[in-house]
Amino acid sequence: MNYRILIGLIGSVLLLAGAGHAFQTRDVAAIDGLTMGTSWRVMLDATTRTPDSSLQVAIQDRLDQIEQSMSTWKDDSEVSRFNRLDSVEWFPVSDDSAVVVTEALRVAELSRGAFDPTVAPLIRLWSFDTGSQSRQIPSDADIEEARNHCGWQKLEVRRDPPAMRKFDPKLQINLSAIAKGYAVDEVSKLLDASGCSNHLVEIGGEMRARGQKPDGSLWQVGVEAPDELSRRVHRALALKDQSIATSGDYRNFFEVDGRRYSHTIDPKTGRPVSHSLASVTVVASNCMQADALATAINVLGPERGMALANQENVAALLIQRDGDRLTDKQTLSFAALIPQTELPPNTNGEGDGSLLRTIVAVGGVFAIAIIGMAVGVIFSNRRLRGSCGGLNNMPGAEGSACDLCQNPADECRDPLARFRRKTGPVTPANEADNQS
Repeated sequence: MNYRILIGLIGSVLLLAGAGHAFQTRDVAAIDGLTMGTSWRVMLDATTRTPDSSLQVAIQDRLDQIEQSMSTWKDDSEVSRFNRLDSVEWFPVSDDSAVVVTEALRVAELSRGAFDPTVAPLIRLWSFDTGSQSRQIPSDADIEEARNHCGWQKLEVRRDPPAMRKFDPKLQINLSAIAKGYAVDEVSKLLDASGCSNHLVEIGGEMRARGQKPDGSLWQVGVEAPDELSRRVHRALALKDQSIATSGDYRNFFEVDGRRYSHTIDPKTGRPVSHSLASVTVVASNCMQADALATAINVLGPERGMALANQENVAALLIQRDGDRLTDKQTLSFAALIPQTELPPNTNGEGDGSLLRTIVAVGGVFAIAIIGMAVGVIFSNRRLRGSCGGLNNMPGAEGSACDLCQNPADECRDPLARFRRKTGPVTPANEADNQS
């Protein structure tokens, strides 16, 4: 069953990874690919422009440019070369890097250091930049040594000509908690310039909704429940000309003696955050800002994070763990957003019927697919293989659903295995989310 087509039909946030794939229904088209150790996906109004290979190539080229500037996995990227620089002199960078670092430092000051692009030594110390499944807790002495070479005040950026410099030669940066959001914004700008003003862009879970769908309704997105064992929508929204980003502890973490260590590092302690906040979702006018603010609020925790969101009038949803329960807190700005269940003003009541027809059609296709799979198993007397891989191939998934499978395929054990066979090595998925 092609999950991409199903999800394209219902306009859901649960978008699967792809390697240069494209499809089109009557009115909505989608293209996707790989970037920053995760996947990108664009859905657009096919009535205004049919996506072709040139559009997909243009998007991929733009994303490759951004990754070449900010990747910590590419030895020759600007960030990697800046991190190796043992000097306090100005280091020339692209305008992309200068724009992102400027915003990173703004959010760092706003959050009083909760968001900090200079925590690269701490991320490496905790092994969140290696993709390793075997992690150990660093010693207090090692944490303090790494913290001595962090601090956003030790980093300076200028826009003309674009350049960065550090006041500590051992300072290193990691832009993974803001770069995806910036990339989403840049793809959206590219689509606007190409005449595709109605679109939805997604990179590793961060999104921007522009304009509306062909039927006049708004793009519908979902906030994922912070559950490492499943992929399900916790809250659904309808967005127009808005961006959404989420920071959480449920995809990239490890456990020692029953304690969870999240990939989100608190720069003040040098350790992973330890509060009850499971995820933070922010809606903003641009995705770069939403991406950085979601991380900042997540680091601050439920009380201080909510205080910052209210102070800055940020539309934020905070989901906390209370034992086995999840509890929500939201700002007034977030509560004012349009829920997915509300009909757009120009559908004249047709939206529910259209959605119902789509769901019925999807159910029928599922039934046919399941019957076909069962018949195939009976006649071939073989077990189903790889049937647990679908959920785990979603952007950002690490393990989880595959543990439930009795006979996981290679793609399920390693969600990016099928892409490596087609495209060569790709960077680990956890680059996309670190404060990381």
